Amino acid sequence: MSTENLSDAEEILKIIRSDSEGKLGILCLNCLMVRSRFKEIYAFMESHTIPFPENQKLSKLELLDCISIFFYKQYQKSPTLHKQFKTPIDYIGNFILNDDILSDYLTRFDFISKQELIDAFADYCADYGISVYNTVDIKDFSLDLYLIKKKPFLRTEAVFVRTGAEMTEENYKNTFYLVNEASKVAVWSVFVTTPRGVCNIGYERLKSDMENLNVWLYVIDPIHQKVLGILKGKKSKNHETSVRDDYIQKLPHEPIRAPSRLAKISKYKFKESESYNPKNFVMFELFPKETLILEDHAVIVKPLFKDTFRTLMVIDKDSGLNMISHSSEDTPMEQELVSGFLSAMDSFVSEIGGTTSMNEINYKGFYIHAVYGQYIKIALFLSKPAPQSLKERLAYFLNQFEDHYHDQIVKFNKTGNTAVFDKPRIVELVKEIISV
Repeated sequence: MSTENLSDAEEILKIIRSDSEGKLGILCLNCLMVRSRFKEIYAFMESHTIPFPENQKLSKLELLDCISIFFYKQYQKSPTLHKQFKTPIDYIGNFILNDDILSDYLTRFDFISKQELIDAFADYCADYGISVYNTVDIKDFSLDLYLIKKKPFLRTEAVFVRTGAEMTEENYKNTFYLVNEASKVAVWSVFVTTPRGVCNIGYERLKSDMENLNVWLYVIDPIHQKVLGILKGKKSKNHETSVRDDYIQKLPHEPIRAPSRLAKISKYKFKESESYNPKNFVMFELFPKETLILEDHAVIVKPLFKDTFRTLMVIDKDSGLNMISHSSEDTPMEQELVSGFLSAMDSFVSEIGGTTSMNEINYKGFYIHAVYGQYIKIALFLSKPAPQSLKERLAYFLNQFEDHYHDQIVKFNKTGNTAVFDKPRIVELVKEIISV
C-alpha cells in the first residue's frame, strides 16, 4: 500500500470512528475480530471480494481496517444504506454480524449462563445497598429477581434477566408483555441483558421499547467485566400497593444478596458518571489498533471450572461411539477409565434416566453430569458436583454443537470417522463455553 493510499485509509478510518468517538460502545468490533481465526476472516473477505495488500502479513486488526474501509465505501455510495443505517459503523457492524461464522464468535465471547448473569447483577445491587431476592419459585409475574431497599423509604424493583441466547424475537415479545404486567408489583421495573442480547434486537429498538415501558435498562458485558447503565427508569403508574405487599409475602425469608457492608463484592466495573444517558451509548465501537495496544480492552478471566474439570466427551446417541473428547491438560484422566465409562454407557444411561433427562452420578470417584440432545449425548467428568451455572453452560454447548455440526454428525453416523470434525475449533468452543 503506497504512502498516499495509506494516508487515505487512515482518513477514512478516522471518519468511521468519529461516529462513536467520546461515546461508549456496547459491542467492541476489535474484540470480535481478535477472537476470530485468520482462516475465517480471510474466507469472509474473499466471499465479499474485499481487497487487501498481497504478500503482506497483516494482523487481525489490520484486516478489520480493510473490511471497515470496504464497507464504508459501499455505505457512501448507497442512499438506501444511508436510510437503513444511521452511521457507517452501524452498517459495518451489522454486516459483519450477518456472517454466520464471525457472528458465532460473538455468541462465544459474549456467552454467560443465566445464573452467572443473575449473580453479576445481584452483586452490583448489593454494592448499592439493595437486597436481592430470588423469585424462581414464585409463578406470579414470572420475575427473575425482586429488589428491595428500605431506607430512606421502601423501594421495590421487578427484574427481568435475559441472556444473549434468550433474546430471540419471540422471547423478546413475550418479555415485553411480562415487563408491562410487572409494573403492578413494584415501583420500578428493570431489564438486564448482554451485548449480544442488544445486538439481536437492535439498540435503537430496545432503547425505545424500554423508554416506553419506563424501565431501567442495564447491559452486563462479560468480556470487559462491565455493568452499563443505559436508561434510568421512571416510577410505575400502574403500581398497586396491595399487589406489591402480597408479592413480598411470597418472597424467600433470606435474600440471595444482602447489602454489602464491607468492601464491594462485584467483580464488574460500574461508573455512574457514564450511565443513564442513552445518547452516550452506541451499538458498535471501533478503536485504533494503537489504542488497544496501550489500553486493556478485555479482562483476562480465569476459567471458572478449570480446577474441577477433568474430561468432556461427545458421544453418538445411536452407536455409543465417542465423537470428540477433551481432557484437562493439568490433570488428565486415565484412558482406561474413559474406555471403561464408554463400555458401561448403556447401564449408565439407564441409571440416569434415558435419553431426555439431565442428571448426575458418581463414577469411580468422579462426578459425571450428562445431557442429551437429538443426535448426541455429552458426559462431563468433574472432581466436584456441577453447580447450576455449569449445567446451563453444558446444555448451551450441546445445542451449539448440534446446530453447528449437524452435517458432520450425520457423516460420522455413517462412517464412524472422527476426522470429519474440526477438533481444534471444537476444543476452543469447549474451553470458552464450558469455561475450562
